[in-house]
Amino acid sequence: MRALLVLAVFLSSAPDASVDLPPGLSSFLEKGQWDGTPKAFRAIALSHLADGCAQQGEAEPLKRESAQACVKRTLELALATQKGKPAAVPDALWLTHVNLILGAGDRVGPCLDEALHEALSRKLAAMSVHDGNAHAPSYASLPLRWPADQSATLASLGRFDAAHDAALLAAPLSEWTRVIEKKGMNAKYGLPVSEVTGKGPGAVLPRGCAQSFISRYLAEVDAARSAEWWVAYREGFLTRVAGLPGFREWPRGVERKADADSGPILLGVGAAASAFGISAARAQGDVALAVQLESAADLVLSTGVGGAPAATVLAQAIRFQARTQPRLVP
Repeated sequence: MRALLVLAVFLSSAPDASVDLPPGLSSFLEKGQWDGTPKAFRAIALSHLADGCAQQGEAEPLKRESAQACVKRTLELALATQKGKPAAVPDALWLTHVNLILGAGDRVGPCLDEALHEALSRKLAAMSVHDGNAHAPSYASLPLRWPADQSATLASLGRFDAAHDAALLAAPLSEWTRVIEKKGMNAKYGLPVSEVTGKGPGAVLPRGCAQSFISRYLAEVDAARSAEWWVAYREGFLTRVAGLPGFREWPRGVERKADADSGPILLGVGAAASAFGISAARAQGDVALAVQLESAADLVLSTGVGGAPAATVLAQAIRFQARTQPRLVP
């Protein structure tokens, strides 16, 4: 609990020395009490929260110690979402977002747990290259393989390599790129399909929540490819409803029901696609669009649209991280 005590000290200290956390996230870090955030998405929420804190620490040196305490607390909470030894967890989605948290910690201080960071990174790299589709299985019990999830896995390996003078990313990135180019692209839209085995719902189509996710994480390890896809994504999915910008969940002319990944869909515009689109736009250097998407989200949320899901830790963490997402594409 030492990290929690350190965090509390910094959150109550002078504003210029503390990370700027929304009240809801500050309370969550203090109490560790989850709300309606689905269990499967809790590690994702925590990695976004960790990145938001680390980004502030990088941008403002006076906040580095506070940021490190924040990241350490998110790691504690992430580890508490699973039982047993972390490296024994079979699901790459959880492993990836814990690894991203460890990578966030490296950006603002000493590695929070060098042994764990190396173990998770080596496991994720091995899971990636040993899989027939070069995707570490998000869930060991499912045969589906999602490029969006793998883009985050690759980003976590890139962070480990950068901080620990390693070279675990090269083979997984090379193999994933080969698979995507061979069978993972939708030629009509110039974007990766949403699921490469073809077994998932809407698998052969690109979808907004996935592409926004990819646009942010792939920019950490393959900026040129992510920039190319960003141009195609903006052209094919960016739309305006009542003058407000947003990203469609599915291509124009395709309407599907909302699911856990998309969040609510209103007139074709996906909540997750547009929310993740804010950090994606900033990562791509598209600041004007990021500001417009933020303003649109503020306006929509002020009307009560989105209901309880819009106030969850997950939703708050996504918005928090997006505020300070640095540009990654030259």
